[in-house]
Amino acid sequence: MASTTTTTFLILSFSLLLLLSVTAASPLLEAANILSAAGYECMALQLELASQTLQSHHSLTIFAPSDAAFEHHHHHPSLHLLRYHLLPHAFSLHSLTSLPFGASIPTLLPSHSLTVTTTNPHSISINNVSLNTTPIFQHPNLTIFSAHTFFNPHFHFQHQNPTPPPNPATCPPPLKTPLSHASHLLHSRNFSVVAAVLNLQFPAPCTGRELTLFAPPDNAITHLNLTELVPLLHRHLVPCKIAWRDLAALQDGTLIGTYERGFAINVTNTNTLLLNGVHVTFPEMYRGDWLVVHGVNHMLSGTHHGKRHPTHRAKKNDSYRVSVEEEQDGGDQESSSGFEDHRHREGEENSPHHYHFSAFH
Repeated sequence: MASTTTTTFLILSFSLLLLLSVTAASPLLEAANILSAAGYECMALQLELASQTLQSHHSLTIFAPSDAAFEHHHHHPSLHLLRYHLLPHAFSLHSLTSLPFGASIPTLLPSHSLTVTTTNPHSISINNVSLNTTPIFQHPNLTIFSAHTFFNPHFHFQHQNPTPPPNPATCPPPLKTPLSHASHLLHSRNFSVVAAVLNLQFPAPCTGRELTLFAPPDNAITHLNLTELVPLLHRHLVPCKIAWRDLAALQDGTLIGTYERGFAINVTNTNTLLLNGVHVTFPEMYRGDWLVVHGVNHMLSGTHHGKRHPTHRAKKNDSYRVSVEEEQDGGDQESSSGFEDHRHREGEENSPHHYHFSAFH
């Protein structure tokens, strides 16, 4: 009996230690998953391997060299070098760009710091290595920046005044894409978490795709685990454009399909427009050729079933077309469309207050 009790205790103790080790490694593993999804396979692999030996940190900044930088590196990057690319605190883009020229930033490599060498307000440079000004991922506990190459741990900073930037008139304006413009607006109005996830999911312009994003503020979602943020985005993303005037005209009980299979947004439109009980606080925060962003004051939760409405077709000048769920004796059937079905069609008409959206998958 005593032997059985001892064996059980040892098994439970081992299981607890294993669970704790996995939990401790999870921030790096989550970062590895994010980098892999963004196309930084080599850095993702390095973090997976390092997660077994590196001490866990609640907050991290990661500078990720591209796969091309790994290919041109003469030797396999060591754990020593990897530590030099990790900071024990999550620096936001604003925090990093606010640091003065010559500022030292402690890293996870003992007695080794990075040095801010930025001389141009439109760029970021660390140890004379350029960084991408759009983070790969940004969250209160984790920020990931793309670096053009590896930082040199033996970098020696010369204390001198930075060279004045060239005349702004001679500098070409930075290239702005609709997604980067929307992301900038989201960051500036405290919707930075959803902006980071949007950049991760759609790193390139979504040619041919029309989207509407209902963006919850940072204070409503910062408690979420990193792995919960992508599913969150899917519940707030609709695969067609819905301008504010059309959204405000929707009939009470209308269902709007989202990227989350089985999750619909229920419109309540009596005295105030509500989406699953949530207010729209920033109508048309951004509106472009293929993307509309509306700010909401909380996460959208719960799947609702609204009223059924007769089928109507979209006007040719509307920015979206919808399909309608129809009542049948044997139950409900849900029609679905791909992105290629959302184009304007000549001669089709619709009454806005009868729109009824189905999920598109």
